[in-house]
Amino acid sequence: MVGDYALLPQLYPSLEEADLEGLSCLVSIEEIKNSVFAIGRLKAQGPDGLPALFYQDYWGVCYDDIISFVQDCFNTATLPDHLNETLIALVPKVERPMFMNQLRPINLCNTLYKVVSKILVARLRPCMTKLVSPSQVSFVPGRQITDNIIVAQEVLHKFKYAKGKKGFIAWKIDLSKAYDRMQWPFIREVLWEVGIKGSILELLRQCITSVQYKAILNGELTDSFSPQCGIKQGDPLSPYIFVLCMEKLSHLIQQKIQDRAWKSVQICQGGPHISHLFFADDLILFGEATIDQAWLMKQCLDDFCQLSGQRVSFEKSMICVSPNTCSNLANSIATISGSPLTASLGKYLGVPLIHTRVSKQTYQEVITKAQKRLASWKSHTLSIAGRITLLQSVTAAIPIYTM
Repeated sequence: MVGDYALLPQLYPSLEEADLEGLSCLVSIEEIKNSVFAIGRLKAQGPDGLPALFYQDYWGVCYDDIISFVQDCFNTATLPDHLNETLIALVPKVERPMFMNQLRPINLCNTLYKVVSKILVARLRPCMTKLVSPSQVSFVPGRQITDNIIVAQEVLHKFKYAKGKKGFIAWKIDLSKAYDRMQWPFIREVLWEVGIKGSILELLRQCITSVQYKAILNGELTDSFSPQCGIKQGDPLSPYIFVLCMEKLSHLIQQKIQDRAWKSVQICQGGPHISHLFFADDLILFGEATIDQAWLMKQCLDDFCQLSGQRVSFEKSMICVSPNTCSNLANSIATISGSPLTASLGKYLGVPLIHTRVSKQTYQEVITKAQKRLASWKSHTLSIAGRITLLQSVTAAIPIYTM
């Protein structure tokens, strides 16, 4: 695994000495207290059955034990037995799930484990801006989800008015079980390349690999089992680890651009060149509409997946080309990619990507959501003032994100 990983371009920026010291310094009482009180009071508890509310309300009684416990975890770079036991709750993705793929597994961690995890996150978060390229906007301070939505829309606007022989590709990638497939050796190599070493690297490794799962099925717990790969959904640390790992795909693409093999899309004359947009595991790749580019995109994805353990669901992914691309070339690109050719990429990060003129149907879903929310209220139990308050605070907020 290490030998294969070495074939990837090493493009992480070097962290300053102060950043590395901040990651590995001794944990302070203030850090521990902030971590305890940063957890939602009634967040679903893990196997210990104790919500954060208990530790927060009785901080004056139990703070000595909590501080000693957390400091010991950081000093020894180990987690005590049973601390990383985790329950798996299955949350329906649809109203009436009939199959397992219609259920989303969410991990319920022990509160004291979250305290350790949140301290690690608080130390890692300030470094993310330096380590992660601008194309990735999730879990990076100062970046917002709307950044990528706007850029994606501008690129498709360029597609709409593209002329001449040069066409463009937009490939919307669907990663299958992205968190569950991330390989542990790959994670370790990424953290090592970032500059995280010594006891803090070992503690991060413990957080990822020492987990013991029990699933909740019909109110009963299954026997415990240990995973061999993947990171936990529901762990505060997991999104940051995942984003750092996905950055290696960005490095691979950037290397191809430097080699002048990947032809990115320039939105306007003198404007930026856009090759990819990432939001955690939501990926869109952009390039010129040629056979060579299609093979190159596919090869980059295959190389990354082979090393990281990720798997692209090609049949769920979508390829869109600019209107000036001939149909034979478009069909050849779709065949190479293994993804269906479409005239519309649908929604991106919850917002419809507009390929044609805006009509009523473009934002019909916003109206449907508002109507659905209104229909669920028991209007006869509310006064006029109560209805107005709900309209202003709840229903009015629904279109804000999309609009």
